[in-house]
Amino acid sequence: MLCLSLAPIALLLQVLVVYGARWGYTSSNGERHWHTHFPYCAGPMQSPVDFKTGKLVFDSSLRPIVLENYNLTGGSHLTLKNNGHSFQVVLPSAMTISGLPQRYTAAQLHIHWGSKNNPLGSEHTVDSKQYAAELHIVHYNSEKYPNVSMAFDKSDGLAVLGVFIEIGAFNPGYNNILSYLTKIPKRSNRYKIPAFDVRQLMPQRLDEYFRYDGSLTSPPCYQSVLWTVFKNPVTISQAQYDKLTASLWANQATAVPLVNNFRGPLPIENRVVLASFMQGVTTRMSSKCISQRKALVRQLLVGDLDEVIESRQLPKSTYKLLSQKYTQAESKQPMSKYKSSVNRASSLKNMIQPTMAFGSLLQQKSLEIQQSTIGKNLSVSLAEAVLPKLNIKSFLSCKADLAPATIKYLLSGRPLWQKDEDFHLLDPYLGSYTMHPWLLQREWED
Repeated sequence: MLCLSLAPIALLLQVLVVYGARWGYTSSNGERHWHTHFPYCAGPMQSPVDFKTGKLVFDSSLRPIVLENYNLTGGSHLTLKNNGHSFQVVLPSAMTISGLPQRYTAAQLHIHWGSKNNPLGSEHTVDSKQYAAELHIVHYNSEKYPNVSMAFDKSDGLAVLGVFIEIGAFNPGYNNILSYLTKIPKRSNRYKIPAFDVRQLMPQRLDEYFRYDGSLTSPPCYQSVLWTVFKNPVTISQAQYDKLTASLWANQATAVPLVNNFRGPLPIENRVVLASFMQGVTTRMSSKCISQRKALVRQLLVGDLDEVIESRQLPKSTYKLLSQKYTQAESKQPMSKYKSSVNRASSLKNMIQPTMAFGSLLQQKSLEIQQSTIGKNLSVSLAEAVLPKLNIKSFLSCKADLAPATIKYLLSGRPLWQKDEDFHLLDPYLGSYTMHPWLLQREWED
C-alpha cells in the first residue's frame, strides 16, 4: 500500500483542525460541501449505500456476529455526550465482537435520525426504503492498532454494526439512553449514565446482515469501515422518537434543533454487497470467481499482461476499447512490425495503461478532489494511500470488479526479489491486502 508522506499528513491534520467545526447537515455546510474541506468525502467507496436486493451476493462464509461483554449492567457509568452532530455513548474496551476477519474492540455508539415531521433518518436504505433512524456501534481493529484514533484512517481499521430503527413498540433498551438526552442539550455537554446491556439495542437475529467495504458516513469520511448492517430492524415508540428529535441542539449558542443528521446513499461504484442470508438473494459467490481472480492477480504480479488479454478474462467493454486502440495503432504503425510476443505485450501495456489504469476510478475522483481548496499534492496522496488496499482487497474477495490494468497499477509498488519471482514469495505481500483464507500457501501451489 502506498503511504502518505509526512507533509500531506501534517497538512491533513491542519485541515481537520481548521475545518473540524465547519460541517453539518444544513444547506450551507451539508454533505454537498464536505469534500471541499475533507477530500475523502469525494472518494469512490463512500457510505452509506442503498442495498438493492436484486444485486446482493450470498456468501456462505459469512458467520453470525458474536458479541462479547456487551452486557454492561452493574458496571461503571458510561459517558453520554453531545458532539453537535449526534449523541455518543463512549463504550469500554472490554466490549468486543468476533465472527469477523479480526477481533474488533468497541469504541462508541451513536444514532442518525430524521425529524418529528419527517421520521426518515436512516443512512443506509433497502431498495430505496429509508427507516426512521439508524444505530451505529463503532469498533476498531484491536489486533493491529492500539486504539481507535490510530485505526480510524486505516483501510482495515474499523468495523461498524448498523441497526435499522423504525417506529413501533416501546423499546426499554433504548430508554437507557433516550431518557438522559435532556441532560446534554448543547454541543459539548456530557453526562454520566448508568451502564446497561447494549445487546438490547440490536435485533434478535445477528446472523442476517448486509456486508460491504465503505467509509465513515461523516467527515473526514475515511474509507476504513467494514460494514455489517443487520437485515431486521428494531422498534422504538413514537414518544421515544420524539424525544430523540427534540432533545438536542446542534450548537452551544442557540437552540437550533439537531435533526436530519443523516447522509444520503452514495453510488456503490464497483463494489458488491454481500448477504449472509439466502432468502431473496439469487446470486452466490462462486469458487470459479475466486480461482479466476487468483490466476489473474498471479499473472499481473509477474507482469504478463499479454497472457491476461489472451486468456479472455477482461470485461467485454475492455475488449471493445482494445479493438479501438488496435485500429488506431494499425493506422499509424501496423502491428506486423512487432516481431515478438514480448514486443507485442509491451505495446499492449503502453496502449491500455493510460486509459485503463484507474481511468474511471482514480482519475475521476482525483479530479474532483483537486478541485477542492485543499490542493493537488494532498489530493493525489490521499487517493494513492486509501484506494489501493481497499480496492485490491475487495477485488480478491469477489466484492468488486476492477480492470486488470487497474489491478496492475495497484500492485505496481510490490517488492520484487527477482525478475521472475516464485509464487510462494507473493504470499506475505498478498496477505497484507486480504483477509481471506484462500490466499494461504497451499492455495497458491500448482
